[in-house]
Amino acid sequence: MKVLISNLLRNLVLCLPVFATCLPIAAVAEEEDRPVIVVPRGGGKETFTRFCTTCHMPDGRGGQNEGGYGADLRVTKLTVEEVADVVSKGRQSKGMPSFKGIVDDEKIGQVASYIKTVIKLKE
Repeated sequence: MKVLISNLLRNLVLCLPVFATCLPIAAVAEEEDRPVIVVPRGGGKETFTRFCTTCHMPDGRGGQNEGGYGADLRVTKLTVEEVADVVSKGRQSKGMPSFKGIVDDEKIGQVASYIKTVIKLKE
């Protein structure tokens, strides 16, 4: 019995370095498969919460609400630049007001990035 335990321990000790070298590789492989999420510095969340949630709801799903009918931002095909342009200029025909002069350009860019990175991920 002592010989069996001794052999098991010896084999375990011999295998540990090989096993240990596999762990970091597996961890890296798992991390590489995950989508890269870049949340803009300064966020955009505060600006989104203050100006956008009335129509687009806190999760971006939009729909009928007190502000009219807000678009579902989770499925927008617009680029970050196009979203910023819509926020800045508005879309009067669709009930989207212009925020130029109300929200500065930097915050408009942040809220556009927030919509495309954080809100988009919640679909």
